[in-house]
Amino acid sequence: MDVIDSRKVDQNFKFQIASEEGGEGILKCFACGSCTARCPEMDVKPEWNPRVIIRKALLGLKEEVLSSEFIWICSAHYRCLEKCPQGVNVKEVMNAVRNARLLEEQTEDATGKIAKKVLDLDFKYKIVTDESGKDLYECFSCGTCTAGCPERELDPLYSPRKVIKNVLLGMKDSVFSNKFVEICSTHHRCFTQCPQGVEIPKLMNAIKKIAEREGYRRP
Repeated sequence: MDVIDSRKVDQNFKFQIASEEGGEGILKCFACGSCTARCPEMDVKPEWNPRVIIRKALLGLKEEVLSSEFIWICSAHYRCLEKCPQGVNVKEVMNAVRNARLLEEQTEDATGKIAKKVLDLDFKYKIVTDESGKDLYECFSCGTCTAGCPERELDPLYSPRKVIKNVLLGMKDSVFSNKFVEICSTHHRCFTQCPQGVEIPKLMNAIKKIAEREGYRRP
């Protein structure tokens, strides 16, 4: 077992995560391992271990947690939540960790105000509050929608999964400028195949409405 360097420990890191929406569950975890036993990502790569990430966060190993691949890979299958005796929503905790990572990358501008660069961490909340976008959090990026999308046959860059992933990461400009948002049609092949029943066309409509409200115009 590696020795922990106390100079790299941030004792407030767990409270930073707990203060984010959805991150409060991290303080209830007692590392039983139920989440890891049920995690499909763990089957792909043993290093993608939710228990290890949460344990490191509780210990204050901030740099190791924020550099982990798992915080980006974690999907919304909720198998971990079903088995967790403490009711910890690992997906929401990982979202909170991602937000902490994105906040670390923000900088102060010349006036001392925090600049968001190209990221808008509130973007996903704007979409889910729209009736058409309420299914956003149901998506766990399995790729079924993209695999069956007829628009993708026109251009391999047309990917509904990519659009949704960018929304969750707060990459608003990238989403607004993505041609797929306009191209997406109502064939509903994705809806009939999606294991979560996410209606992609409705999500794209929600994105378009927000883009119009914010005055975005595609060249």
